[in-house]
Amino acid sequence: MNKVFFLIIFTLLISCSEGDIIENDISNFTAPLENCSNQSNDTFVFFKTDSEINQSISLSFTSTVFELNTIPDNEELTLTITLDGTANVLIYRQFDTAINGSEYFCSSVPPGDITVTQELISSNGNAEIKYTLLSETMTEATYTRTFTLNDITLEGPDIAIRQEVLEFGNDEITITK
Repeated sequence: MNKVFFLIIFTLLISCSEGDIIENDISNFTAPLENCSNQSNDTFVFFKTDSEINQSISLSFTSTVFELNTIPDNEELTLTITLDGTANVLIYRQFDTAINGSEYFCSSVPPGDITVTQELISSNGNAEIKYTLLSETMTEATYTRTFTLNDITLEGPDIAIRQEVLEFGNDEITITK
């Protein structure tokens, strides 16, 4: 009987070991999606901040085909950006104090009095930006721009969070015809 009990416990311990990858749901980030860019070098940042629990999540990427106030030329009205952990990256951060997202992400020199207490950086995945027509007149068209992150892994010291699909957020853009 002791051998059977030991064998069951041993099997459970081995079969449950997935290393440090944790299935965690970070999709509850309810803050509005904000953005800023440095279009002279094709760098864009879309971010959410939660000042109640001092955290942020940001998508930073470079692209020569993306523009803040235009839509893609392809029929699907979709743009996909491969996350590579360096130039195109998703970052989750916790801070020691509340931050102002625009000051932190959009300033050439971010505030120096903020300490990052935890940082997780994407090592893979992709960001899909999809445009959906909301309304159209003779002079302008308004689109919802939806950001969906697919097959991402956020990694930090002693932790990795895997998320198959993360609805990052959306915003609206109006294009003059």
